Amino acid sequence: MIFTKDILSALKTAYRSVAIPDKTGQKIQQLFQLEVKKYQRQQRFKFWGKLTGTVLMTALVGILLIASIAPWRSAAAKVPIIGRIVRVLTGAEFQDKAPSFRIKLKVPKINSKSDAIHSLNQRYLADAQQKYQQVEKEIKQNKGEKLTVTSNYQKVVDDQRFLVIKRQTTETKADSATTVKYDVIDKKAQMVLSLPLLFKNQAYLTTISNEIQHQIKQQIAKSSNKIYWTKKDLAENEGVKGTILKAAHTFYLNHQHQLVIVFEQFAIAPGYMGNPKFVIPTKVIKKDLVNPNYLK
Repeated sequence: MIFTKDILSALKTAYRSVAIPDKTGQKIQQLFQLEVKKYQRQQRFKFWGKLTGTVLMTALVGILLIASIAPWRSAAAKVPIIGRIVRVLTGAEFQDKAPSFRIKLKVPKINSKSDAIHSLNQRYLADAQQKYQQVEKEIKQNKGEKLTVTSNYQKVVDDQRFLVIKRQTTETKADSATTVKYDVIDKKAQMVLSLPLLFKNQAYLTTISNEIQHQIKQQIAKSSNKIYWTKKDLAENEGVKGTILKAAHTFYLNHQHQLVIVFEQFAIAPGYMGNPKFVIPTKVIKKDLVNPNYLK
């Protein structure tokens, strides 16, 4: 059995031993108590059964503990907590067109009664509004220039555990550039995930970067069509500066619940390579995860 009373006890001890700012600590305590009550109700109704209830409770405590571990607890305090997810709908659409330009931005909306999901939907809406205003300004400044901007979204994963929403925006002038963003939502733990929330400390940055560099070498060896910026290129500002991976990096979980790292177009490779993706085997990062069994 993966989860035991000893593990739960150790997690509780670790949780209590970390110094947390008052407001953040109160929020985490409230969330913890809420999950305890939920667990007790589940036990009374025997809905999940003893084994399932224990696994769920331990997983929830583990996720809440992530929010208490320095230095990530301040960021965790801002993570949206969500209710039951029903389905993803088209929330709004911004569009305009003329002979020289076309704008069409589709905005996702998660159908839920949760106030926090309402906040997430507001962020989607705000991002689209900001992009629309930016494009309108660009059109006024460059009258007559051909410009097409479109955005759409899709559910990449929607299973019993995770919901992954991908948002993609393509801007076409003389050339075409595409940006992608992902939101990974843990339905059972009821939170939107970030890389720092998944890992014990910043060592994962080195672990994943090394794995990506290893995969890049393999790709180049197998195909002459695969080209990535060299260290010299990066130093000359043709790619990104510094480390290949950062804490706020774009990622998602695939159907096998493997971590997938996504790079912006032109960041580490020529534009024709699109948005390079790297599937990170769970065994590579298992030692760095806060809960080594979380992605199972």
